[in-house]
Amino acid sequence: MQVPNKYFDRYLKKSSSEIIKRELIMKISELRKYEQILITDIGSTTTKAIFIKNENDNFVFKDVINFPTTVEKPSEDVKIGVFNAIKEIEKQHNVQILKQDSEPANMRFKDNTLYLTTSSAGGGLQILVIGLTLFDSAGTAARAALGAGGIILETFAIDDKRTILQQMQMMKIMRPDIILMSGGIDHGAISSIIRLAEIIRLSSPKPKYFGNKIPFIFAGNVDVRNFISQMFSDIFELHIVPNLRPTMNTENVLPTRELIHHLFLNNVMEQAPGYSGLKKIMTEDILPTPLGVMKSLNLLNKKHQINSLAVDIGGATTDVFSGINGDYFRTVSGNYGMSYSISNVMKDASFENLAKWIPDSINENYIRNYISDKMLYPTFVPKNEKQKIIENAIARESIKMSFAQHIEMNFKKNQMGFLEKLKLIGQDMNKITDTFYYEKSQEKKKLQKNDFDLVIGMGGIFSHINSSKQALITIIDGFQPEGITEIWIDKYFASPHIGKLAEVNEEVALDFLQNDLMQKLGYHIKPIYQASKKVKILMKVIINDEETLEIYPNKILYLNEEGNKINLKFYPRKGVFLSSSKKSYELNTDLPIMIDTRKEYNFDDENKALNLYSSENEDDLESDFIKFISHSEIKKGDLNLDVELPYDGVILVEKGQQVTPENIIGENLFNPPKIYILTLFNRPRLPLTPENIHDSILVSEGDSIKAGQKLVFIKDLTFSDNFKGNTSTFVSPVRGTIEKIDFDSGTIVMREIQDYSSKMYKIKIAERLGIKPKLIKNYTKREVGDFVYSGEILAKKIIDNKTPVIVEAPSTGSIKKIDRENGILYLQYDKKPHRKNSLIYGKIENVIPKKSARISFKGYEIYGIIGFGKEVSGELLFHNNEFDERIQDKILVIPHKITKEEIRKMIDFKVKGVIVSSINNSDLIDFIGFEVGVALTGNEDLPFSIIITEGFGNFKMDKNLEDFYRNNAQKWCYLNPHTQIRAGVIRPKIVIQDI
Repeated sequence: MQVPNKYFDRYLKKSSSEIIKRELIMKISELRKYEQILITDIGSTTTKAIFIKNENDNFVFKDVINFPTTVEKPSEDVKIGVFNAIKEIEKQHNVQILKQDSEPANMRFKDNTLYLTTSSAGGGLQILVIGLTLFDSAGTAARAALGAGGIILETFAIDDKRTILQQMQMMKIMRPDIILMSGGIDHGAISSIIRLAEIIRLSSPKPKYFGNKIPFIFAGNVDVRNFISQMFSDIFELHIVPNLRPTMNTENVLPTRELIHHLFLNNVMEQAPGYSGLKKIMTEDILPTPLGVMKSLNLLNKKHQINSLAVDIGGATTDVFSGINGDYFRTVSGNYGMSYSISNVMKDASFENLAKWIPDSINENYIRNYISDKMLYPTFVPKNEKQKIIENAIARESIKMSFAQHIEMNFKKNQMGFLEKLKLIGQDMNKITDTFYYEKSQEKKKLQKNDFDLVIGMGGIFSHINSSKQALITIIDGFQPEGITEIWIDKYFASPHIGKLAEVNEEVALDFLQNDLMQKLGYHIKPIYQASKKVKILMKVIINDEETLEIYPNKILYLNEEGNKINLKFYPRKGVFLSSSKKSYELNTDLPIMIDTRKEYNFDDENKALNLYSSENEDDLESDFIKFISHSEIKKGDLNLDVELPYDGVILVEKGQQVTPENIIGENLFNPPKIYILTLFNRPRLPLTPENIHDSILVSEGDSIKAGQKLVFIKDLTFSDNFKGNTSTFVSPVRGTIEKIDFDSGTIVMREIQDYSSKMYKIKIAERLGIKPKLIKNYTKREVGDFVYSGEILAKKIIDNKTPVIVEAPSTGSIKKIDRENGILYLQYDKKPHRKNSLIYGKIENVIPKKSARISFKGYEIYGIIGFGKEVSGELLFHNNEFDERIQDKILVIPHKITKEEIRKMIDFKVKGVIVSSINNSDLIDFIGFEVGVALTGNEDLPFSIIITEGFGNFKMDKNLEDFYRNNAQKWCYLNPHTQIRAGVIRPKIVIQDI
């Protein structure tokens, strides 16, 4: 299924500059007919409304109102958040925007009101990436996904170190917006790609929202397109685009990236709850939030003829925009943000890098717990200086990593050799600063960090920051610009709103942008120089022709804090630069000026030079977060539990059957069956051609084939052909079923029949290769413990530099032993079946053959906040702080924080699961063995499963919950820790039932 040509004509061939252009649709005289303008931006966390009033034909900015975006239960409708914001504006300004009978479901605006909106409420673009190898095709696919604003849920590849079963279990629990698959250069690998595709089909990932098909993009080997279409066109919304890696040395990411953009606008945003209803009340199109920002940036660049850089740090993502000589670029770092993705910033930046922006007086537990709790409770706003320091540190690292991705996705870095680096001292600034290039109309254009005249910070982090100096240094430390750069912030983060207004009238939009919304923080002066052990004056600065400053390396100076009109003349010494075109520079301004010659960055230097923060408050984290903790109701009554196999297997129960936790509901006896791709035209000794293939193939689709059975017999093989060594037949390497015969490509697709034998196969490798037994290690291709399929190569020897002698696996199984004394390899199938138990008491309500069974039961259902580990069940025990044999195989309830030492005791006494109020993030990381990044958890292989009910730190369990668990001790308890903290939120489940 090819993407329609009209789509490529309309969208893919447009540049970013063309996408942001649109003719004005309303003259100023027409706009003045409205008495008021309301513009909303519906984000993943917050809905922000700005209110503009027409006063005597002049539009005046009046207010900005924030309300939580209503996309999660119980208010799953974005219109409710919009309605709440409007009602607050009406109340505060004594105006009427909506007609009297308006409700959230049916908002109707007064005729004197112009309503516009932007939106990014789809919750981020969550992409499942599948490639042939992690480094090559999967890596390219991941870069394409990131460059298109994707949040990568997971990356799968043949070489990702997980078993097929582990891969399928992970795929099954994810809820992606898009699946992106790449693999194989054009006319390259086929069978491995088909194998990956089969794993995807068998695992059958579910869409985020019920009733929709997941868009599936295939951007791999052109020779596999027909197979992909046959496998996926009925279960996914299939799109086939040009190969991401058409050759080993070529990447082609643009078609894939632009298609992902298109799918985001037309699929993901549409799925935000209530979004379709909001569209119905709009007279103007809803503009995607990032496009609104880009339009605002375009207004500024056109007006001032400058190059600009902007960052929008949101709760889930960080967008970076650049406008360079009329060309516009945007990337979205989908896993970096200030709430939903805040833990992933700490994970990817490393705690050590984060800590350099934080004073030593704030201990590690406080930092880690704050960040983890902000992930769990994304609408929390920092309450004190300690929390703002932590958030500003997160913002720095988020900007730094997102800008690096922006450069990687859009520009090519100039490579400098070792000898060139030794010659850095000189007159050429290009030698001592990073140089980047981008292609425009076949012309290579150069870009350096000092080419940006203006940098703008956007997002809630800058709206809530204490002082302009804090905002200034956060932006500087994140981007680390060079030369002379003006720094602004969008103090209300209204750039998306104004970008939408610009579609109505650019003149009014630009006026608001410059005069009401942007706050000018100051100038950053960063000399470009090569570090030297000798302390040298970098430049002289003359202030108002009166005072002379000598500027040294590794210093920060903050001038003109009072905002007086000031003149500065900069005179860099030889080998020090502020720009590539000028030797000296003059600046007239009434803004503060920060001269920054640092090569290394840390909190102490900044705080001493700028007096950013006073001493931290003495406070406890828990008292700030406690009001944000709300628990789901305890649901009592008739409940259901679906038990699913990861892929088709055997369901062992029947409808109406009573089951206990030990009952096996279903099992997969074997690994997923292997798909064999038999390519016939490229076999040199088999003279099969498009002309004789129909008469030569002896089998049909659906046939069951024995190993060694003839698949091809060429009747008209000549004597001369035989003399040349050609063969007239081709036999099956495995017992299987013919799935597909493609006569055009000369390909047979077979699925193995899984009649594995458990007997031990004794394969005489040395004898069959004609070698001495002790030489077997030089020819075997597999190791002890490897799992091989029937027909795979075990050993190989080349005779006379051309003729191969091959020993294939006679059956599927694991290599148990390689006897190097006798030259024998031992092979046996010993995989244990994968079984799914009931884990609860109940009755089989429904059965889907080969796939799943639904169990109905009576009990209680409660949800935690985050969980880790596999599904487990056992007797519930309210813990009394004693650790002994009585807690073995129990599900413990602990109404207070647990410690690392208590966790070790629980492991020793073989606890099955724990329901606990809180834990320090550092203790959890020590237990699970990894940093929590994007919170997609559950199914980890842990000594016991754990569900947290309150958060990270020292929280006590809610008294109602504590009493409930205490009163239901000794009952049967089931835990499902699976958690997903983004749009389509999934919380860990606790079930308690009488037995």
